Amino acid sequence: MSLGLRESRRRRSHNFRWALFKWMIALILIGAAGWYSYMAGLELANRKVVTLNEKNNELEHTVQELLDLRDKLNVELDNTKQTASEWEGRYRDDVPTGDLKVIVTNLQEKISNGVSLDRLNFLIASAENEQVCDNNPVAKRFYVNTPIYAGVNDNVSFARGGVTITANGVSAFNAENKVEAWYDPAKPLDFVFTLLGGKKVKLSGKLPLHQSIVVNGSEYRFSLKTGARGFVQVVGDRCDYP
Repeated sequence: MSLGLRESRRRRSHNFRWALFKWMIALILIGAAGWYSYMAGLELANRKVVTLNEKNNELEHTVQELLDLRDKLNVELDNTKQTASEWEGRYRDDVPTGDLKVIVTNLQEKISNGVSLDRLNFLIASAENEQVCDNNPVAKRFYVNTPIYAGVNDNVSFARGGVTITANGVSAFNAENKVEAWYDPAKPLDFVFTLLGGKKVKLSGKLPLHQSIVVNGSEYRFSLKTGARGFVQVVGDRCDYP
């Protein structure tokens, strides 16, 4: 009886130790697996940190390149503005405008027509603000031709027929938007000054306009403005030339 009880106790003790051993082995394996997972995760996290740091460095480098490019473009833009401003200043200084442009254009036309530079220089040197004129202006009027009208009274002559003036204009429209025979005074007109011999001097623009013509050794100064409906009024005065 006593022997069987001791045997039973040994088996239970053996089974307990074996079960405890197995639990310890299981805990060790679980711990090892957890440690391995932790180390693997840590390694993966470190790799991600390294990768992110590399990408961050690349982005910082790219940003710096873009900032450098921006600064370079700003410098080039400032230089371009400076150059444009200089050219604009040169254009204002070198390219004539207004009345001076008209004078230069007339000089170029004279040169292209064969007038020598010596002759032009002489005339320019001879020009003075004070000029002897008749101070006896003659006023005349004539009808402006339009696309739907060309008829009588469409020209006037000065300098004893030495110069004849005609003009063409754009037709006016009435309140019902119907075309009229007379010209629209708000639109530009095209004038032709025809000299004896057939030479023509053209003038275009909105009224009032002014033009000087040399005829038979005298300068005739013409002022053109809007007259009665359909008409242009011309005032001409003779001055010594040059």
